[in-house]
Amino acid sequence: MINTHTKWTSSGTDSHKHFGYVIHDLARLLRRQFDAAAQQHELTMPQWRVIGQLSLTNGVSQVSLAGLCDTDPMTISGVVERLEAKGLVVREPDPEDSRAKIVLITDKARALVSEMKLLADKVYKQAMDGIDEVDRDTALNVLNQMSANLSKTRAPSKEELV
Repeated sequence: MINTHTKWTSSGTDSHKHFGYVIHDLARLLRRQFDAAAQQHELTMPQWRVIGQLSLTNGVSQVSLAGLCDTDPMTISGVVERLEAKGLVVREPDPEDSRAKIVLITDKARALVSEMKLLADKVYKQAMDGIDEVDRDTALNVLNQMSANLSKTRAPSKEELV
């Protein structure tokens, strides 16, 4: 069995070889923590993600919402349907396109967003334990620059890769 908690030791020029692994592993551990928090509210991570996106950009089409959540429209359709059944979103006809639906967050879901933020703060605080402010700022700056570097060129879509 592979131990995912093995500490990688690198010297000098080898440090970049495991950088992607560490980022991926950290994202996995954060997702696990957020998933546990979502389950307390009988929600899945994709449902959390949709509610979070709608709290920032309410009143978008399901297709746009799929793009914001980095998934496909069929997946979003099922997620939105389950959220609607829980009274957390409503779908209304798009006035500009009779085939499309606009997704809106409900007050019930807005109340959850405040809790989501508190839970996220708790998880991030746990993740940042023992890291001083200067190192936090440096890490954030480095990750933002890496993101900007990779955002300069468009990655191929799933369809283009097939």
